[in-house]
Amino acid sequence: MTTQTLFRGVDAAVFVAALSDRLRMVGVDVGLSATHRFAECLAVIRPTDSSSMYWTARTCLVSDPSQIERFDAVFEAVFDGDGLPIRPKERNTPKPTPNTRGTLLRHSGPTDGLAEAQGRFTTEFRPMVGEDDPSDSAVNDESVTELPEMFPAELSALADEPFASLSRADLDQIGGWLAESISRFPNKPTRRFRSAHSGSVDLRRTVAASRATVAEPIRMMRRRQRLAPRRVVMVGDVSGSMQSFTRIYLHLMRALVVKGDAEVFTFATSLRRVTVQLRDRDPQAAIDRMSDEVEDRFSGTRIAESLKELLASPVWSCRLRGAVVLIASDGWEAGDPAELERAMRRLNRFADRIIWINPRSAEDDYQPSTAGMSAALPFVDTFLSGHSLRSMRQVIDALAGRL
Repeated sequence: MTTQTLFRGVDAAVFVAALSDRLRMVGVDVGLSATHRFAECLAVIRPTDSSSMYWTARTCLVSDPSQIERFDAVFEAVFDGDGLPIRPKERNTPKPTPNTRGTLLRHSGPTDGLAEAQGRFTTEFRPMVGEDDPSDSAVNDESVTELPEMFPAELSALADEPFASLSRADLDQIGGWLAESISRFPNKPTRRFRSAHSGSVDLRRTVAASRATVAEPIRMMRRRQRLAPRRVVMVGDVSGSMQSFTRIYLHLMRALVVKGDAEVFTFATSLRRVTVQLRDRDPQAAIDRMSDEVEDRFSGTRIAESLKELLASPVWSCRLRGAVVLIASDGWEAGDPAELERAMRRLNRFADRIIWINPRSAEDDYQPSTAGMSAALPFVDTFLSGHSLRSMRQVIDALAGRL
């Protein structure tokens, strides 16, 4: 008896639903997940006779050994007594099922004549304890192989060099690498859903699909929340203490504006929005023009007043709600540290995450001893150095939520 004879003129999903319902009527506990699993197995295994159909159905639908007799009675009644060609004693010992690679991984019954009957399958088993298996040495090796981080050939020699020691040409070259490397941005869940292979059960689509299978939900429809890009806001310090790192951070700002539609600001003694200036197609022209337009560049640092101005603006403050805020500064505050603490506390309530880049933290003996950094650090989610090309990779990963 072939599968075509069993299902001639009958939908396989309808057969699965009817068999599951009949098993429930005699007391066999068949859940919806078991019915779903049975339908998927039939689509993959495609039984060619009643014996293989029996083992497929019993494996998927029976979870309690005490219910095997009830299952056998239903199966025999469904197939008019011709569905169980094997003897009752052999029903508790399933035949080994070959895998798709041509090697039997495990078996729990007699294998006489199996190789002759199935031809292309062999009964290879795991070696006994004490035998040498070359594959186990690679799996059980406790040493972890770390792959080196890949950078362009012309930049690999500059991976660990501090930005303060590099020339303007090297910084511009690294800026081009930043523009190419930033490809992933943070996301936020929305109230809408999309169909997916895994996730929560989509009840509406599951019920709608069950109409084609006699109101039996054979297949569970899944869904996941749709993701929307989360806004990124970067605030860069261009004061005199950050002069050695300002140009590379301007390149980072431009990459965020061009690739992620971010909002970027600079501050020293006052705050300035430079998003429009950095949208120029020529990166060098954009950075040079922005540098000329920043009037208080390389002067003192007033972080608290700049953040308060950002939070007080009715337009700019809306950009901060639920955003990832990236602050690049060494934390040398010229004003009152208490004001910076209040500004950071309020910013922490606005933003989803705050990432602080301090190139001074790359020193071995660094301690947040400055009053400004000590006041701001409790409200920072991720604290990085960003002083070199390799550490800038960590900034990119943290921005995408991978760190």
